[in-house]
Amino acid sequence: MILVRKSRFFLQVAVLWVLVFPGVVSAQNLSHFEEANTCYRTGDFEKSAELFEALVRDEPGHPVFLYNLGNAYVRTGKLSQAILAFEKALLASPRNTDVRQNLEYARSLLEYRVDDDRNWYLKVTEVALSYFTQLEANFLALVFLALFLLAGSSYFIFKQPVFWGMGRKILVVFVIATGALAGLKHVQVDMIRPAIIMANECNVRYGPSEHDQIAFKMGEGLKVFIMDRRADWSRVLLTNGENGWVHHEDISEITLT
Repeated sequence: MILVRKSRFFLQVAVLWVLVFPGVVSAQNLSHFEEANTCYRTGDFEKSAELFEALVRDEPGHPVFLYNLGNAYVRTGKLSQAILAFEKALLASPRNTDVRQNLEYARSLLEYRVDDDRNWYLKVTEVALSYFTQLEANFLALVFLALFLLAGSSYFIFKQPVFWGMGRKILVVFVIATGALAGLKHVQVDMIRPAIIMANECNVRYGPSEHDQIAFKMGEGLKVFIMDRRADWSRVLLTNGENGWVHHEDISEITLT
């Protein structure tokens, strides 16, 4: 389920990108991609993971490489790395159902879990935002703003009521909605800063120091949100409302850079 049935399809997609968009995937990376898939199919998951790691280092925002890297990590039991790779793949390709399914599968294997006690509207907002990239949200906001300005200019300059009247009200709604989408996506990605717990067991302290008392412990693979940073420490928030300070080295931020 995890990789084999998709490997041929993804290889065909990568070949198509090389032919249609030269430079998107280099010939060398395409060769390494095929080798990595071959290693996966023959059961050499460690080697497959190494090859996909090299591909991701070369092209960190490539969703296919990230997705297959996550699959290889699941096979080698590296669940925190797998979840991080799948989360990054979703940033690059947010409507990919295979990535979402395998992310949920990897999460189901975790030993440590926390309840999501956030308000329903926060959960709905997070799910809605997860289906768009920042670039897509910005593009939609600019398109509807441009249409609104064009309609207004046509009415006041040429006295032609193009999209004016009821159309204006609809455009205003879309301008506000897409503007809010772009703004909230920026907050989600750049201000809240989601991250994954990478350590097998992570001590969460009341303050940013080894001298501060341990508040609780977390296991690998959990998703947290970085709220503050001081020196080598980050204050993280869990979906159940608990928060505390952890070492930077115990977490990895979900970002494509």
